[in-house]
Amino acid sequence: MTKKHGVLNLFKKNGKKSHSPEIPTFKQNLKAHRFVDACKQLILREDRLFVLKQDGIGSKMRLVEEEEDSEARLAKDYEDLLECVRQTLENSLELQSKEEQEMLKEAVHAVLEEEKQDIRWEGFQEKQRPSWRPRRCKQIHEALLEMLVQRRMEEAPIDLSIDVRSSMQQSIICKAKRLKEDLLKVVTWVSCCYPEELNVCQFYATLYHKAFAARLREVAEFTLCDEDCVLILQWVNQDYPSILNCREIKERIDQAKLDPLLPEDLLAPLEQQFLSNEKREVSKCLHNILDREETAWRDGKLPQLMDQVYCCPQAIDVIQFFHRHVEFTEQVLGDKTKARRITCQMSNFLKDYRAFHAKVIKSKQPNTEVVLMVNLSYLIQCRDYIIKNAHLFPEDVKTDCLSLLTGMTESSHCYFTSNMHREMKDLYRKVGSNEWLKNSKGVCEKLLAKLDRHIQKFNNLDKTCCQELLGRIHKEFLAEYIRKMMKQKIKLSNKEQQQLAASALCFNSERIHTFLTSAGSNMDWLKDILPKLAGLLKLQDPDSVKLELVNLMRAYPDLSERHISAWLKLKGNLSPSDLKMILKSVACSQEEMSGNQDLLDFSKSFFSIVRIK
Repeated sequence: MTKKHGVLNLFKKNGKKSHSPEIPTFKQNLKAHRFVDACKQLILREDRLFVLKQDGIGSKMRLVEEEEDSEARLAKDYEDLLECVRQTLENSLELQSKEEQEMLKEAVHAVLEEEKQDIRWEGFQEKQRPSWRPRRCKQIHEALLEMLVQRRMEEAPIDLSIDVRSSMQQSIICKAKRLKEDLLKVVTWVSCCYPEELNVCQFYATLYHKAFAARLREVAEFTLCDEDCVLILQWVNQDYPSILNCREIKERIDQAKLDPLLPEDLLAPLEQQFLSNEKREVSKCLHNILDREETAWRDGKLPQLMDQVYCCPQAIDVIQFFHRHVEFTEQVLGDKTKARRITCQMSNFLKDYRAFHAKVIKSKQPNTEVVLMVNLSYLIQCRDYIIKNAHLFPEDVKTDCLSLLTGMTESSHCYFTSNMHREMKDLYRKVGSNEWLKNSKGVCEKLLAKLDRHIQKFNNLDKTCCQELLGRIHKEFLAEYIRKMMKQKIKLSNKEQQQLAASALCFNSERIHTFLTSAGSNMDWLKDILPKLAGLLKLQDPDSVKLELVNLMRAYPDLSERHISAWLKLKGNLSPSDLKMILKSVACSQEEMSGNQDLLDFSKSFFSIVRIK
């Protein structure tokens, strides 16, 4: 390819030589670190020399002494310039003054001038251009910075003030410290020496990231102890990201362009090792807490009272320990989803806790009742923790845990209510009897007095446990009261008797509700059940009874035909045909309602526990 005329046209415009005495010489510019001016001077000489060479002047006549130049001399001057530029670039991360900063800026722009000159020579044959073209100064500059970064990372000083157990940990920590310090230097001192489009902060960040990643990968390829495994994962997911998220650095680099510190084939085994260890640790510690509790129970120890309330230290220990490990796992792995893998240990623990809980219920030890009260506090605290922190658990684990807790809570409640019903069995028999009809107020007061003695033992329960347990007692007590009424030990054969019984039911309802809500029950919605049933006794018109029953079924969807039949049979003056007609109408209404179950309030389930034959 011949471009003789092209060369002449390209370079002759730079061929004029100024004789202005005030212009510094190349060596003066070099000494004064004016690298850009020095570079431009060499480019002018290069242009003139090679234009003259193309014209053949050098072979026809001797140039005057002041214009005499040679490729060798020019090449030597170029080497001197580039050596100064190289030294300045190597000092990029040691800048301490504005003068040094200006020198670096000069060196960078000299490199860019050389890059432009390389581009101008593109397309010319090798024999038509200088032997040093292309210089590829930009590539050399990048390679030089890469070596600079590698050297600084390798020579990162050990910080003896940091207390670590292994040389590997010390090595990683000192390199990370060097990385952060140098990136801050790049941001605050070096970046202003480069044109913005070169994005030198990103370039340096990539180099340091690569060097740090290489060290981590070198370590991760070996079998690590658990402590070092945690250290590596913390650097990958927590400590290193915190360096990049430092405000000054974060604003200047794009982290998305950086490769992962560790490839998946090295990261996955470390994560598995860490998770396995965490699962073992969590399981071990949770079961130590359970063993401690079971030992105390077997030894007959009573729980401590704090401010007249049974304290439940095992609940605090379990929840705090478990939560701390889940949070730690999330931090180490940098991923909430991965941290969920250890939460299955809560489910495993609760299964073992259920076995312990069952042993306590079956036992006859003197401290059984008190231990169950404390366990109830633990179960409710654990349930509330899981519901509040549902995001920590996979759906199946959360469901399993809540099911286990509900089952144990149910069995504890059943233990206490069963004892209550057993102790009150004789008094219950009087409800709905002739004695009750004559003196319902007296029967009710005796029931509540007996109930009061029973629930006094719960005074030392914490508020939430007591409220839930008393709510359960409230519901079951009222259900048993209604069940006894439905046994039809009396027949209300006329309107006057029915009015009397209805008034007694309303009075008793008010008394029962006031007593139990004052004691701590929060089941306020139960207060309307007995008055509504009493209202059925007052009604004499079958059609009015049908209408009221429809309203009652809407309020209590689990009110069955069997319940209705048993209750209406208290009305001795209701004919069999009227009863049959009412029940048939009720059955039709129930079918219609079953097609619109979304409209029914199943939260008010009550009659399902009123078991009648």
